[in-house]
Amino acid sequence: MRVLYITYDGLTDPLGQSQVLPYLLGTAEDGHEITVLSFEKPDRFALLGSDVERRCAAAGMRWVPQRFRSRPPYLAKAIDQAAMRREALKLAGEGRFDAVHCRSYPSAVAGVAVKQRHGTKLIFDMRGFWPDSRREGGRWNSSNPLGALLYRHWKRLETRFVSDADHIVTLAQSARSEIETWDSYRGAPISVIPCCADFELFRPSPAEERAKTRKELGFAEDEPVLLYVGSLGTIYRLSDHLRLFAAIRERDSSIRMLFVGHHDAEDIRNQSSALGIKLERSELAVVAAERPQMSKWISAGDVGTCFILPKYFSLAVSPTKLGEYLACGVPTIANGNVGDVEAVIEAVDGGHVLKDFSRAEFSEAADAFFRLLERDRAEIRESARKLLDLPLAIDAYRRIYSDISTAVVAGIE
Repeated sequence: MRVLYITYDGLTDPLGQSQVLPYLLGTAEDGHEITVLSFEKPDRFALLGSDVERRCAAAGMRWVPQRFRSRPPYLAKAIDQAAMRREALKLAGEGRFDAVHCRSYPSAVAGVAVKQRHGTKLIFDMRGFWPDSRREGGRWNSSNPLGALLYRHWKRLETRFVSDADHIVTLAQSARSEIETWDSYRGAPISVIPCCADFELFRPSPAEERAKTRKELGFAEDEPVLLYVGSLGTIYRLSDHLRLFAAIRERDSSIRMLFVGHHDAEDIRNQSSALGIKLERSELAVVAAERPQMSKWISAGDVGTCFILPKYFSLAVSPTKLGEYLACGVPTIANGNVGDVEAVIEAVDGGHVLKDFSRAEFSEAADAFFRLLERDRAEIRESARKLLDLPLAIDAYRRIYSDISTAVVAGIE
């Protein structure tokens, strides 16, 4: 199949590096001809652009990077949308594509235009329920006229994307069940492909290397470490990670925290203080890392957390960090009502799920933390491999491209 793949996330972005590029490179190896239209942040493109270009060329994949604009606010997005539509139509005019594969909602605007003009099959890879995540996460406040306008605008577009799609891809079984109830749904195949991790890249560190990393962080070998990976804010509940830390510390004062990402340690301490949780400097370490170094830092932790705002949009969430934790054999404490997270943790026997964010649930999770310290990392990893390993997602893409009329399921069924 000849595919035009459109993504507003850059291939040089952390998300593009983990959830876009590996999928496409693997799919291209199967002989599918893929042209990728992406929007790249200048600093990330300068850092990784040449490497991505080399990898795409080696896989026989054409990459057409565009500049991602961040200024002026709001208007920059409109400019990017116009550029995306214009470039997508130009590429479609240059060569006939069998399908246009749109990653999330902004890309689908251009995809619909390509389908209208050229009759190209449309794959709406919707990921999560994006407009609802923006509103429920607080970015589009419904009490703000602009926020309310943006939400209504994108919900109208969502209706069009779903009704026009020849194939829909989502991240969770719970999302597929919900989409099937929508008035806009016209019976297109709905595939479920969770956020998978590269188990060849994400793996437990040997004991000697893990001890060395913990020493580098200032953590003693016998100090338990609560881990957090990824971004903070909006839908991610830092406050509940801190509340869990406090509950664990009541049982063992040697507990430490490790945050892996571009975070400010002082900001984390300030937020902790606002919750009435005093956090000593020795109790917290923050490191920033590119994808190749992630396993080293994840392996230094003992138990990871994955707390996400449990709202309507959460039905369609598949946290990237969950697969990365489990690939490294790190058990995970998460909350329920988030996509298929609870089903995955139960199937892997690799963690603990909070029913809600009550004091009693945090107390139970703190007790579970110490039980999870005893879990065998190799066992967690091998169980999770069957559900969240990268080849499962690649195979699902290949099957969709081979037969767009048939839904596929990767992971939990």
